[in-house]
Amino acid sequence: MSRIFDDINVLDFTNNVAGPACASMMADHGANVIKIERPVVGGDERQFNPRINGVAVQVWWLGRGKKSVELALDDPDGIEIVKKMVKDADIIIESFRPGIMKKFGLDYSSIVMINPQVVYCSISAYGQSGPYANKPGYDVIAQALSGFMDMTGDPNGPPTKIGPAVGDYTAALNAFGSIAAAMYHKLKTGEGQYIDVSILDGLVEYNSSIEVCDAAKKNVTRNGNHMATICPYGIYNGKKQQALVIAAPNEKLWKILCAVMGKEEEGNHPDIVTQDKRVMHIPQVVELIEGWLYQFDDIQEAADLIEKAGVPCAKVKQTRELITDVHLVGRGMIIDLPTPPGVATKGIPTVKARGPWVKFSKTPVEFVGAADLGQHNMEVLTKYGLTEKEVDALEKKWRDKVLEK
Repeated sequence: MSRIFDDINVLDFTNNVAGPACASMMADHGANVIKIERPVVGGDERQFNPRINGVAVQVWWLGRGKKSVELALDDPDGIEIVKKMVKDADIIIESFRPGIMKKFGLDYSSIVMINPQVVYCSISAYGQSGPYANKPGYDVIAQALSGFMDMTGDPNGPPTKIGPAVGDYTAALNAFGSIAAAMYHKLKTGEGQYIDVSILDGLVEYNSSIEVCDAAKKNVTRNGNHMATICPYGIYNGKKQQALVIAAPNEKLWKILCAVMGKEEEGNHPDIVTQDKRVMHIPQVVELIEGWLYQFDDIQEAADLIEKAGVPCAKVKQTRELITDVHLVGRGMIIDLPTPPGVATKGIPTVKARGPWVKFSKTPVEFVGAADLGQHNMEVLTKYGLTEKEVDALEKKWRDKVLEK
C-alpha cells in the first residue's frame, strides 16, 4: 500500500528525543531513513534508562523504522562516506548544537554544494540565531525559559516541571510538519531549503499568556489544578489519592452537576451561583465538589454518574492504565510494536507502545521496529562503494578508537 513518503531518502544525524522522534515519523510514512550513529555507543538516546537486554527501552520507539549505520564523523573516512550518501538524500535532519555540523563540513551551505535540492532541518534547543544559540540545552531547560514551569504547580508552591518531555515532542512535530511543507514547496518549485526548529520556540508558541501579560501589565503565573477564568474546570480529589477532572464551564452544566451531587441549594449560594462569582470563590467550589467525591471508595462511580448526566469529566489515569484502555486500543493508539532484533531474540518480540496518532484514509501509517546499533552497516556501506572487507576494517578501526578512550 502506498505511503506518503515512499521513495524519499532521509539522512538522520539526530540524538536524544526531538530529532529521533521526527525522523521516526518520516519512517512511519514510508521514508527510507538511515540513522547515522556513533560507533559502539550510538545516539545519546541509547544511553537512556531503563534498559532491557542491554537496550534502552526508549530506543524501541524512537528508533522505529530506521536503518542504523555506524559512522565516525570525526574521521575523514566517515565524512567521505557521508558525502556520497548526501547525493541521494531528499531530506537531512540534524540535532547537534549550532556549529557542529559546520565543523564536520556537513552544514547546509556545504551540503547544497553537493545536493542543491535537499531539504535540511536543524533541531536545536534555542535555534540557530540569537544570544542563546550556542548554549547547551534540553527539554527541561526550555520548560524553564518558556514560562511553562512558572505556570505549572500550586500557586503557593514552587514552579513545577511538566512530566513528559513536551518541548522535545513539540519540536519533533514542528520539524515533521515543516519538512512536509518544505517538501510540498519543493514539489511545486524544485527548490530545497533550510529549516531552523527550536525546542524553546515551540514552547513559547504554546504560552498563550504572553499577550495577556503585556495587555494586563502583570505576570500570569500558576494557578494549581484549577482554571483561573472558568469554574468548575480542574482536578478534584477523592479517597485513596484518586482524582477526577470535571469541566462545567457554563451555567447549564453547573446546574446539572449540582443536581447530580444533590447540591442544588448549595450551588445556588450567592457566592457561586454564576460563573463570574465562582472564579472569585474557587476554594468554595472545590470544597463543595470534593465533599461529595469523598463519599465514593471508587471515584469512577462518581465519574459514571456525572458523565451519564452529560457533564464532561474523566478519572485521572495512571500511565499503566493506558495500555489496556479500550478506547486507545480500539483506535490503534496502543499497539504491539516489534522490538529490535537483539531484544526480540531474547524473548521480548513486542512491546505495548504508542501507535499512530493521526489516521489517514488513503495512506495509513505503519510502525516498524527499531534496528540494533549498526545493524545495516554492511547493507548500506557496500551500496556506497565499499567492499565487505573495507566495511569490516572501518568497523574495527572505529571500535578500537572508542574502546581506547
